[in-house]
Amino acid sequence: MDILLDDIPRLQSLYQFQLKKYDLNNLDNYKLLEQMEKEKNIKNIGEDLPIVFIGDSAFYGPDEVRNKLEPAIKRYAKQRMIIKKDTSVVKKQDSFEVETGKIYLYYFYQPACPECNRAEVLLNGLSRKYPNLIVYRYNILEDTNKIFYEGLAEMRNIPDDKRLIVPAIFVGDDYLIKEIPSGEIESLIKKYSDGSPRLDVLSISTAEKNIIKRFTKFSLLGVILAGFLDGINPCAFATIIFFISYLLFMGRKKRIIIVMSISFILAVFLCYLAIGLGAYVLLNTLVAIKIIGRIIFLGFGVFAIILGVLSLYDYFVARTGKTNKMILQLPLIVKQRIHKEIKEKTDLGGIIIGSFIAGIFISFLEFGCTGQVYFPTITFVVSRANLGLKPFFLLLIYNIMFILPLIIIAIVAGIISQDSVANFLSKRIPVIKFMTAILFFVLGILLLLS
Repeated sequence: MDILLDDIPRLQSLYQFQLKKYDLNNLDNYKLLEQMEKEKNIKNIGEDLPIVFIGDSAFYGPDEVRNKLEPAIKRYAKQRMIIKKDTSVVKKQDSFEVETGKIYLYYFYQPACPECNRAEVLLNGLSRKYPNLIVYRYNILEDTNKIFYEGLAEMRNIPDDKRLIVPAIFVGDDYLIKEIPSGEIESLIKKYSDGSPRLDVLSISTAEKNIIKRFTKFSLLGVILAGFLDGINPCAFATIIFFISYLLFMGRKKRIIIVMSISFILAVFLCYLAIGLGAYVLLNTLVAIKIIGRIIFLGFGVFAIILGVLSLYDYFVARTGKTNKMILQLPLIVKQRIHKEIKEKTDLGGIIIGSFIAGIFISFLEFGCTGQVYFPTITFVVSRANLGLKPFFLLLIYNIMFILPLIIIAIVAGIISQDSVANFLSKRIPVIKFMTAILFFVLGILLLLS
């Protein structure tokens, strides 16, 4: 559908015409497509999308639309067949066609968004309860859907700071954003029990200009604060602290811990930057990645809980003064052998790769929790070549601030040396064992919850 983003707004600025969109995921629209092809006697029916009808002509796929649409518009413009330019974002309510009994609900979501997952389950249940409820789903990461959302928001005069936030639903004149209680949705369904209007007609160029206009109002300070606040991520904190704690516990050198931290943080930074530059198609694999990620974090969490239990046991043993009886204080020959094997299996290369992969998983799993006004708007605008480097610069600033909390944690870890940890432990073994147990319990719970 990129052709709708590239050529249609440009053509709308040059010629006077109205654009009406139909979602072919709707069976009625698909039947309408077949009916139009039959009525217009289209001989060479294509299969590629998008499909554009103008007059008696039909164009299939991006290449054909890009090459043939403008000449056709010029031809019909000369014949005065295109006489009115659409200056509204969406047609007024009384121009919508209401199909008796059918309730059209427009749902906007983002992959990996916990609130969206819950809303999805709710909508599935409502669809089963109300057969006349037709739900259209729009991934907010796709620019065409951002434009559609913006158009619906403009028609309803939704404040700028509420736009492009998900989950969001639109039914007729009404909408719900962020908070979507089942009772309120059912109230809307009952309100429109006789049928609700379709919301398919949209002036793309106007909605796109609104998003860009909102972007121009973003201040550098606002982007900095948004990135930093979004970067305060408990799951990412728990993961990097777990790695650092484990490496310190195993006696790894400060250099290894710093390298691990850099690898982890770099993965998070690159993932968010790639998504911001338009690589959101990678998120199509989110379902599989979430399953794998949950298994990995489940393992981390269980391991952390086990270490917490062992540390708590050692705390009680250490209080009696029998430190040689501590479980995590093994006989020298056994400890040396374990350390040797672990160091062989967690060499520098393995640590770099492992922490980098963990950073990727964290990025995908937590992506749905990032700021929903700044990030979607910046990612939309960054693809517009005529805006210069400012969008890319702000995206870069946002991502740098996003990883700043992780950098702070890594710096603190870098200050801590292996020798200082050993000396501190030797003097305060009971206290440290207790604090270590608490740390591992907290990390374990956070990882399990993530």
